[in-house]
Amino acid sequence: MSQQSSTVEHIESLIRQGDFPAAEAACDAALVKSPAEHKLWAWLGTLRLAQGRVADAEAPLRQAISLSPHEAVYWNSLGDCFFGQQRWQPAIEAYQQALAGDPNNAESWRNLGAAAHAVGHLDQAEQAFDRSLALIPGDPNTRIRYALLQVDRGNLDRAIEFSRAVLAQMPDLIPAWLIIGNAERLRVNWSAAAAAYREAIKRAPRDRDARFNLGRTLLLDGKFMEAEAWLRQLVLEHPNDSEAWTVLGGTLHAQARLGEALEALQHSIVRRPDPFAHSVLLMSLHYDSAQSPEQIVANHRMWDALYARPLAPAVPPAARGDVLKRGLRIGFIAQDFNGGPTGCLGLKLLECLDKSLCSIVCYSDRLAEDDFTARFRAAANLWRVCTAVSDQALAEQVRRDEIDVLVDLGGHVGRRLLVFARRPAALQLTWLGYVGTTGLTAMDGLIADRFHVRPGEELSYSEAVLRLPHDYICYGTPHAALHVAPLPALTTGRVTFGCFNNPAKYSPPLYDAWSSILQRVPTSRLLLKYNGLDQPELQVRLRAEFARRGVTGERIEFQGRSTNLDTMRQYDQVDLALDTQPYSGGLTTCEALWMGVPVICCPGGGFASRHSTSHVSNAGYGQFVAEDMEQYVAKAVEWANRLDELAIIRSQMREQVAASPLCDGPGFARDWLALVREAYAAKRRAGDVSPPVI
Repeated sequence: MSQQSSTVEHIESLIRQGDFPAAEAACDAALVKSPAEHKLWAWLGTLRLAQGRVADAEAPLRQAISLSPHEAVYWNSLGDCFFGQQRWQPAIEAYQQALAGDPNNAESWRNLGAAAHAVGHLDQAEQAFDRSLALIPGDPNTRIRYALLQVDRGNLDRAIEFSRAVLAQMPDLIPAWLIIGNAERLRVNWSAAAAAYREAIKRAPRDRDARFNLGRTLLLDGKFMEAEAWLRQLVLEHPNDSEAWTVLGGTLHAQARLGEALEALQHSIVRRPDPFAHSVLLMSLHYDSAQSPEQIVANHRMWDALYARPLAPAVPPAARGDVLKRGLRIGFIAQDFNGGPTGCLGLKLLECLDKSLCSIVCYSDRLAEDDFTARFRAAANLWRVCTAVSDQALAEQVRRDEIDVLVDLGGHVGRRLLVFARRPAALQLTWLGYVGTTGLTAMDGLIADRFHVRPGEELSYSEAVLRLPHDYICYGTPHAALHVAPLPALTTGRVTFGCFNNPAKYSPPLYDAWSSILQRVPTSRLLLKYNGLDQPELQVRLRAEFARRGVTGERIEFQGRSTNLDTMRQYDQVDLALDTQPYSGGLTTCEALWMGVPVICCPGGGFASRHSTSHVSNAGYGQFVAEDMEQYVAKAVEWANRLDELAIIRSQMREQVAASPLCDGPGFARDWLALVREAYAAKRRAGDVSPPVI
């Protein structure tokens, strides 16, 4: 036996024994004597892979390929090296080389599909998985990968079907249960999603992903205390789990425990700086009455410096001179083209825009659809679903679509600001979905009105402030038959104040004001309604806030989640609505007005605090807008003692609201498009300097 053969056998023996460090050392020694032996280089690379030293494997594998470029197994190992580093495009190219030499390698096809999926090449991924399954039809790993792909493609039924087929053979396969849970969550089927995650936990009680996703789903379902328990368990066991800290912050915020929520969110970004977690923190700052507008903008600018500014292109697209003649091509990016606030406050714009002056492209970042989604689709000239598309790929798509004006409908809630950071359009605007500045240098303008941003307040915004003449939104009134009931106090003999806003908007100054109102109107009660308020533990804690201020618990009534129409019908029980501070009601205020219920409100110090002031004023009911919280209390008490006038206002309110600028779709669309066209023209005239304040 030759010395080389003996060395090869020795290395093979060490590999069979699983002694990878010794085998690696033997390879190193052998290569000193035989540096041209490609098999030794390949072994060295795969041994490093096996020991988890993924980056160290690349050099020897490349050396093996340079010596023997047609060995499919070497290319496959190089693909695994890139895959382990999440270098997806090089991984794709390596697997393609491997498959050119061995087209019947099911594992290579599967890994090619997974890498293609990771970069958003969904068609390529599906074709690769199909090839893999044709070679090994029952392979559970490939079927699970295929199911994950179907989730991102929006084929949720198919994803569940594939996962259940795998579970029929392997009922303890946790990833299959997680896929079912994720698919049901995307279908907004909270109970089914939670059931799938609980099944995973039953089989693997310590599984982090199962517990994390259960906590997140319980939060979405309004089961805040149970969600908190699961997430606290996770952060206790894994104190550096930034995702768990972020969602824990959300559960605490939902319970109106803002101080604890901000602390949890700070824990998240300290442990792992992340643009999404940091955005959640920025959003939460708007609920903090201690935050000044200057602090808000400074924190948002910090986010821009950390995550967005480094992505700016060397040469951003320029505004083109012929655009206004041919019509602006306007792109809207949103996570919620549905019946939430975006649908109720933004859909009228898209439906009423003059299509001879513009065309519309919608980039939808959500799989679940409803009747509003269908209307958005119908209003758009082009509809693109981008849920599985990376920020980089979406920015490239926007450029290919030749968008002139790109409109952000989500801000730090929508998770797509890093698309805008790459500046794919000449003019970039934020509107509707967020509650103030994004902080982005790349965001040219913020569409507002004179109520949300008063003259002289422009320095609190990183964008140029573009003011519409009336409200900054347009309320799309419901089509359902919802009759305005007579003033309930005339029948019940007592005044019912109501607030249907998120309890995350409650604050100590607000408890003070509400308690003062209830004390000064002794027979009155307060009806609080929102998702999660039917939980006894939360009710006990909220009643304690009033008890500390001298208001007994029986005067506070709670109602939990119901359908939107049933929620609006509950205004039949309400005489006067009370707005929240420092984060004002938006859609809830419009709905109260539509149901004939005046909203007592006052403007606070920033954008988030002024929604109701704008909506109520533009509806023509400025007499219900206070100057400060002291006058807020006084107005609530005053109107509680003017029931005859209140009854008349209630009977006439819907007609006046419907005829007001708040609901004037055609007028709003004309004003909005004129504002955007002027901003684009100003940018063109200024040579791509941000548009001026309008």
